[in-house]
Amino acid sequence: MGLVVRMSMGVLELILTLKNKTNPVMISDSISHFIINSLRDNSINLYEAYLINMEAIKFERLGYTQIGWNSRVRISTCLALLNQKLLSDAFDEHVCAKKVNEWAMEAYQLNREKRLHFIMDRYYDFLEANQNTILLEELLHVRKNYDRLSFDDGPYLNEVFPFHFYSPENILLDPNKKVIYCNNKKIDEHIEDLIVVLNTL
Repeated sequence: MGLVVRMSMGVLELILTLKNKTNPVMISDSISHFIINSLRDNSINLYEAYLINMEAIKFERLGYTQIGWNSRVRISTCLALLNQKLLSDAFDEHVCAKKVNEWAMEAYQLNREKRLHFIMDRYYDFLEANQNTILLEELLHVRKNYDRLSFDDGPYLNEVFPFHFYSPENILLDPNKKVIYCNNKKIDEHIEDLIVVLNTL
């Protein structure tokens, strides 16, 4: 009963929605929609969104690694993992960064979209871009010029978490900004409760 009392309406609605789903990809999609809506109305901070997104990634991965779900890895999957890796680096979450890096390399090998793509052509380099100013500036340039880019050359980093709300590259390029984010890793109780529930699904 204590968990229910502390949870916000948005969190409760998400949990009720997830109880009716068994497909891990559909669960991941529902979590992603919750993150987008919560970032839009400023009800969660970037660190909370990052932690919740880690759960979405876990479910999506189940969809393409477990037999029976028939989900496929696409370029967008790899971009989502790249963003999460850069955010892990931005928050100095080294254990998480290592795990996401492993999943990203796995996804790269499983990717079914075999075509030229500015990030996929140098994917392993971008995964280690956290201390490479040139690569970070290249990613930031693409993010800032998203509206002028060709649809055919996408998808782009803005199209997956953290979408247009935050820029991992911007945080990594600015040491002062990085310190601020690392020192403000606050988690509200209802978000802690949500993560507990997601780990029991």
